[in-house]
This record gives sequence, C-alpha cells and structure tokens, in this order.
Amino acid sequence: MRIIAGKHRGRRLIGPADGTTTRPITDRVKENLFNRLHSLGVLGYGRVLDVFCGTGSMGLEALSRGAEHCTFVDQDRRVIAGLEQNLDALRIGRERARIVKGAALPPIWAAPLPDGAITLALLDPPYALAADPAPLDRLLDAIGPKLEPGGVAVLRTPADADARPVAGYDGPASFTYGGMTLHFYQRPLPDEPDDQDGSQPG
Repeated sequence: MRIIAGKHRGRRLIGPADGTTTRPITDRVKENLFNRLHSLGVLGYGRVLDVFCGTGSMGLEALSRGAEHCTFVDQDRRVIAGLEQNLDALRIGRERARIVKGAALPPIWAAPLPDGAITLALLDPPYALAADPAPLDRLLDAIGPKLEPGGVAVLRTPADADARPVAGYDGPASFTYGGMTLHFYQRPLPDEPDDQDGSQPG
C-alpha cells in the first residue's frame, strides 16, 4: 500500500502482517476514486471520515491531498496499531487525526459530530455486511446530517451487491472495478432562491 498523490506521494504504508485483516484497494481503483471525488469538488479541504478504516489508506490519502482533518473508525486493534504507526511515520499530528477505537455499527460514535461539518465520508465495511444492506443504510442515515451540502459518502461493496437509494442523498452513482463496486452518495446542494420580482440581472 502507498499514497499515490499529494504531500506524501509515494510513501509506503504499514499493513497487517498476515494480509488477511484488510482488503487494500489497488492504486488504479484509488486513483479513479479520487479523480471522481475531485470532479465532485470534495478534495483538498475540509474534514473526512474513514469508517471501517483498517490501516487508514483512504483517509491518509485524503490528508495527503489537503484535507484538514480525518476521523478514523475501526474496532480491530491490530489494524489500529498499523494506523498509528502510519500517522507517526507521516508526521501527521493528532490535531489532524482522531482515532475512534470501536465498532462502526451502530454508529453511535457519529452523534457528537457537528451537523454539516464533514466534507467526505469513506465507508469500507467488511463484505459480509453487504449481504444485509439495512445496517449500511442506517450508517448512511447517521452520517448524512453530518455532511456539508454537496458532501459525498463513498461506500465500497462487492461487485454483486446492490446499493439502494437513501433518503437525504442524491444517487448512488455506482462504478464497478473487478470484484468491487464504489457507490457515490452526495448530499444535495440547497436550491438557489427564486428571483422574487422576476427581474433579470443587469
């Protein structure tokens, strides 16, 4: 695993020794993912969530590309240890990274987050969870109010798993790469107010 762009471009990341705890995303898919996020205007600033984060590859990529802060969520102590080593190796201080050491579901950890404070949420649940979409729908429900208008949540699932529309989001727009699919959900931007007097701009 490595960071492919930004301040920490090319830096190798520490992963679990046995290689069975996480499912690292390939460089090609990561590049496509972040290109789409760039086109949606949600890179280079703001606060990020990396949920089911593993050793933090996706959140660290976002930080490398200019995100101000990332909250990492995972319950596996082995991968959290790797994440902490990666943060230290990249000299990313804890003022820019918060680690929630606990279960992502149910999403009680999200309750204290201010509404409208998050730009991007990256959700990479164990593939076994995709067999029942209801818990992931509840996760998206919980995260939705925390996203800023236009903010994006990306859900990674097996290619054969369907992702359903979720109230409060546009989408999903889904893109399949080999055995995985990335589903992009976006919070709608507020409607511009109608011109009250019907006059045209001068």
